[in-house]
Amino acid sequence: MIKTPVNTSSLVRTSCPVGSSLQIDAYKVSVVLLTKNSAATVRKSLESVFKQTRKPDEVVVVDGCSTDGTLDILGQYPVKLVSEQGLGFGHARNLGVKESKGDLVFFIDSDCYAETQWIEKILPHFTDPHIAGVTGRTRLWNTDCGVARFLACVGNRMEMPTNHAYVEIAPTMNLALRREVILEVGGFDETLRRGEDTELTYMVSQQYKILYEPEAVIWFRGSPTLRTATRKCIHHFIGVGQLFAKHGFKASFVRFNLLIRGFILILAVGSLFFLPWYVPAVLFGWLLMEFIYKTTKMYRRYHDRCVVYYLAFFTFWSLVSLTIFYGLYLGLKHRQGIS
Repeated sequence: MIKTPVNTSSLVRTSCPVGSSLQIDAYKVSVVLLTKNSAATVRKSLESVFKQTRKPDEVVVVDGCSTDGTLDILGQYPVKLVSEQGLGFGHARNLGVKESKGDLVFFIDSDCYAETQWIEKILPHFTDPHIAGVTGRTRLWNTDCGVARFLACVGNRMEMPTNHAYVEIAPTMNLALRREVILEVGGFDETLRRGEDTELTYMVSQQYKILYEPEAVIWFRGSPTLRTATRKCIHHFIGVGQLFAKHGFKASFVRFNLLIRGFILILAVGSLFFLPWYVPAVLFGWLLMEFIYKTTKMYRRYHDRCVVYYLAFFTFWSLVSLTIFYGLYLGLKHRQGIS
């Protein structure tokens, strides 16, 4: 599952304030969870929420017209169920926020589960009025799946930082935000194909602070197949293009190496037909050397055979990343329509 990466290169160590129990208990906590045909995983997700050492005051589930038994499972728990007609992740998350009543909104995905102290570890940081959001560590539970392991390695989620830090963007599979701040920045952008959490947390972090709390741990499934990962990769890059149209070219929105490789791969193939033999030889040689370097580096770090998926990462997914330009077109078209 393609998820928004934590930009560990920009982490800044910081001390973490802890308020009195009276201040902490004054907050009303809402948990918002999205589901759509999540029968295989949603029970464990809900069990983890209701077994928190600090119980949530409400759990709001936004369901996108599930047909696989998800609704039967949801009916066994004291949740506030809201139906959503498939208008996108941004719309669904906004609906969850709208239907929630808490001062703080905790987001988690239906294929994730929280460690028992998730809420308890996050809550004290909100006694600092400068902190508008808190995110935490994400760890892969679907370790039997090579695709999921590979993407977790590439996304730096197998060895996440262990120090507190301020971050610029954060994923909604492990995120808590002040409800008033979500509304202040206008909520999630419902026009984005994906990346609505990237954009919202980016806007929040420009005015307030978002803290990374390493002891607030969420376990996630990741993409179980190459087909699922590729589909999410396409939507991800379209969303990034839309973000570029709206906010300009921000390095925190995407890793440009995939995009660069996509260009070079197209240039190398095209040069086979139009340029002297040594041009494609140099281009393909550069791609091969980088492939060997990246694969060897990852294997030495993780000692995991999932590195074989670098073959798809370097070829097909590099080309897929070029859908960012379609997203840029959609974003510019939307801006033109607004003006």
